[in-house]
Order: sequence, then structure tokens, then C-alpha cells
Amino acid sequence: MTSDAIPSQLNALLPQLSADAVKLLIPYLTQLEAETGRVLVKQGDSGADVYFLLNGKFSVFEKIQINSSDVVLNVATFPGPGVLGEVSIMTATERTATVIVIERADCLVLTRDKFNALVKVNPQIGIELLQAFGAIMYGRQVAFQNKVRGNILRESLSIEAGIAKMARYTGRVSRTSPVLAQKLFSEDFKGVNYNSD
Repeated sequence: MTSDAIPSQLNALLPQLSADAVKLLIPYLTQLEAETGRVLVKQGDSGADVYFLLNGKFSVFEKIQINSSDVVLNVATFPGPGVLGEVSIMTATERTATVIVIERADCLVLTRDKFNALVKVNPQIGIELLQAFGAIMYGRQVAFQNKVRGNILRESLSIEAGIAKMARYTGRVSRTSPVLAQKLFSEDFKGVNYNSD
């Protein structure tokens, strides 16, 4: 990992931050060379470090119970660059999954203590970081929602059957009248397009 490339890599991961904010953030980060097999975060732990994954490849695991029996699911595999741990630093909640390195990775780590120190010195960067982390979480939530809805609609025999099936999984859903739809949204707003074929 070359230190010359770090500012541009962070700018790509955190587009909400200005170049000056990224420069101020860098001294608070610790470089980490994560070898294959390293566990970065464990589901259920209370760690609050944020990892800026500059490269590498990662697998995500979740432990659930089915009929009181432990089941471990490999729920995702993804390449860097990316951000990991933003939920815990924003909410002070436990880790939601276990993430391991499956291809060596260069990372930058922002610990809770360093984040707090940064916020004391420059509260504006703290606000910008929280907005960036919120945008990342929002993007993931929207992508998941669109994936679930898209799959439900594609697997349904008709649009009405798809809407009824969505209600089973996501809560009350019904189609509104064109008159109400006209009142609820501006004329040029289209919304997400789901192809049901």
C-alpha cells in the first residue's frame, strides 16, 4: 500500500468528504495488511472499528438458529474497495456479521478512540464521516430492498400476484389508484423499475 495512493482511494470510498477532510482524516487511520484467513469482525462482538478496505476479497458469515440448532450461513463474498464496520461506530451496537479475508487485503482502520479524538479536534469532519457512513448504510438497504422486490416480482405469475406476495414478506402492500398516485408524486418521478419477466 503506497501512502501516495491513500487519499484518492479514500476519496473514492467516501465521496461525501472533501479532499481537505480526507487529508485531515488520514493521520487518525492505522494501516493494516490483512492476510488470508484473518477475521476482521465477529458477529455479536462489540467492536467499533471501521475498516476501509482498499483491495482484497472478503466473505461474510452469519450465525442463526433454526429450531434451536446453530446454522452458519455464508451470505456474501465481495471484493475491495469497500467500507466495513460503519454500523457499529454509528450505533454502538454489536457486529451484525463475521467477515474474513479470503484474499490478502490492504486496509485502513479508524478505531472508536481515534474517531472520538478526531471529532473533538474537528467536529465537522465527524459530521461528514457520519453522513458518509449513513449514505453507505442507506445504499445497502436500498439495494437489498430492490433485490428482494425484484426477485418476488420476477417469480410471480402476474403483477397483482407479485404485490400480494410482497405483502407476505415486507408487510402491508397494496396498489393505489392512479388518482392517488398523481397526488403523491411529482409528474416526472418514475421510481425503481422492476421487470417481472
